[in-house]
Amino acid sequence: MVVDRGVRGMVWSILSGLAAVGTIMLVLWGYPVVAVIPALVGVFLSLFGSQRVKARRQEEFRVRFRSVEQIRATHDLSGFHRLRDQAGEVAAVRAVRKEFPGISLVDAVALVRS
Repeated sequence: MVVDRGVRGMVWSILSGLAAVGTIMLVLWGYPVVAVIPALVGVFLSLFGSQRVKARRQEEFRVRFRSVEQIRATHDLSGFHRLRDQAGEVAAVRAVRKEFPGISLVDAVALVRS
């Protein structure tokens, strides 16, 4: 059975939300020590889900662009350099990461600085 990525993400979000609701309910009912369990489960689910999303984006980036060197060779980066000069390095890095989803922060900074 193949499950759509969006559905999987939604399931992770719902499970994390349920853990948060369970934590709040246990605290309100007077069981703050027991509330630690669903809180930890919620934190774990959130971290695991976000790492999966990050890994998927990075994999899609590697499949689409192969490497940062390929981006340098095939794309005009002068717009990012102009943005860096006008609005600063942070704005340029944000623009690079928006244009190339899945690129790591280190690689985006390297593209802006090159």
